[in-house]
Amino acid sequence: MSDEKIEYFQFHAINEFMVDEYKLQVLKSVFSGFEKLPSEWQKKLTAEIKMKITVPGFRNSAVAPFGLKARGAIKPFENDPDFVGVVLQSWLLLHKDLAGTVKKLLDGRGWEILPVEADRTKLPGFMTRWPAKEDYTVVLEAFHGENPDSKDTDDDISLMCVWLSTRLPYMVKEEE
Repeated sequence: MSDEKIEYFQFHAINEFMVDEYKLQVLKSVFSGFEKLPSEWQKKLTAEIKMKITVPGFRNSAVAPFGLKARGAIKPFENDPDFVGVVLQSWLLLHKDLAGTVKKLLDGRGWEILPVEADRTKLPGFMTRWPAKEDYTVVLEAFHGENPDSKDTDDDISLMCVWLSTRLPYMVKEEE
C-alpha cells in the first residue's frame, strides 16, 4: 500500500492549457449542440447557464443565441470548476465517436482511465500527473497513425485525452 497522495487541480485549471480561441470554440460547440444532448445533461447545462452566465438583453441567458451565450460563458469557464465540468462533460457527450477512439488509443498505451460513460463531474478535479513519454506530440502521432482518415482536430484530440484521463500535463512522471 502506498502512502502517496493524489493531488488534484480543480477543473477550471484547464484554462492554463487552452488558448482563448479554442475555449470559445468548445463553448460554441456545446451550446450549438444543446439539442443533441441527453435530457439529463440539457437540464444540468441549462441550470449552470441560468446561474452563471449573464447575456445583456436576456433575462434568461439560456434562451440567448449560442454565440452570445458562449461569449458570456468565458468568465464562468475561467473561474468556476463546476461550470467547466458540466461544459466538458457535455462536450464529450457531443463527441462520443472521438471519445471511443481516444479511449481505445489510451487504453492501448497503458493509461488507466474511466469508461467513456463515466460522469467525470463527480471527480474532485484533474490529477496533476501525466505519464512520462506521452506528451501531446506522441499521443497525436499515435492517434493519426491509427486513424489516418480522422477529421478531428489536434485540439479536440488533446482535449479529449485530458478530459477522458482527467489529467493535466503538469507533472510528467513515470507511472508505477
